[in-house]
Amino acid sequence: MEEILTSEHTIQSKCPSCGGSVVYSPENEMLICSYCAQKYPLDLTPAVIHENDLDECLAHPELYEQAEDYKPEVTCGQCGATTTFPENTVSFDCAFCGTPIVLRDAVTKRSWKPEYILPFKIGKSACLGLFRKWVSSLWFAPNDFSKTLLADERMKGVYLPYWTYDADTLTRYSGERGVSRSVSRMVNGRRETYVVTDWYPVSGTVRHVFDDVLVPASESLPRDISSVLTNWDRKNYVAYSDQFVRGFLTELYRQDFKTCFLQAKKQMESYISALVRSEIGGSQQRVFSQTVKYSKIKFKHVLLPVWLSAYRYGNRVFIFAINGRTGQVIGQRPWSAWKIAMLIIACITALIVLFGLAS
Repeated sequence: MEEILTSEHTIQSKCPSCGGSVVYSPENEMLICSYCAQKYPLDLTPAVIHENDLDECLAHPELYEQAEDYKPEVTCGQCGATTTFPENTVSFDCAFCGTPIVLRDAVTKRSWKPEYILPFKIGKSACLGLFRKWVSSLWFAPNDFSKTLLADERMKGVYLPYWTYDADTLTRYSGERGVSRSVSRMVNGRRETYVVTDWYPVSGTVRHVFDDVLVPASESLPRDISSVLTNWDRKNYVAYSDQFVRGFLTELYRQDFKTCFLQAKKQMESYISALVRSEIGGSQQRVFSQTVKYSKIKFKHVLLPVWLSAYRYGNRVFIFAINGRTGQVIGQRPWSAWKIAMLIIACITALIVLFGLAS
């Protein structure tokens, strides 16, 4: 079911004192009125986590229906990112690619309601300072790149959707343990030493309990950023409330909990492979079979805070991201072929001079 979104659907966050707009302030970790500056405390007590049982949700779809909620959303026609519409606005630029989006493009759709959230702790002014510092450190960027960025600093706070998974695993494996040893022999009157590896059959089981395996619920962020953006203080999740997203965008998931569990299994099995090799031991390992049995699979839907700036240079879109909890900085940037070529020429020239002096 889809419904075209009109202005009456936008979230209205009114101050009880003056009727002005109330937004969440990361610096103060509370709601603040944009007009009278009245502050409203929020409950930041770490939540007692209750996970959803994956097998039970798959066996009883009605549980899934009960968890769903209608959310106003808009999909960027350029990059495909799906976010909520900012409150009290009729247009905005996509946080992921900078493409303009207008209210008439928004619809309401059904989605699984977020259960937990890590609210922003770092405000926009601090992020702009980190952004400028990062730009100034780009030695091999084109000369006009930093000027373009500093003249157009479009930083948006976005809550990104994730699924997290817990699971007990039991893995049966078979393979070989390689034990290396040195062997010496005489060849043409000279002693030569070389290494040989003796192989021994092995088999066994490895048990491991996974907790909070994190999987992005969309692919809006490039992989080179999302794979590094992992430093989260997950012990501080609070129960989800619309109050924390006031004044921020929220990206809605594009992959459900069933699809993302397949990605979680890949993460788990990669880690299990390392455990199996460690269990086999020896100098080298060969793994012939590895069968993983999963049990007690749990999941939950969480939102994590990121400051994003999408900028265009040439014909490409680059993304700059800051962890909204820790200030971790990750950014894409162009490279100046001219500057790199000059560095290479300078290094070659220096080597020529050094060799000339040495001779």
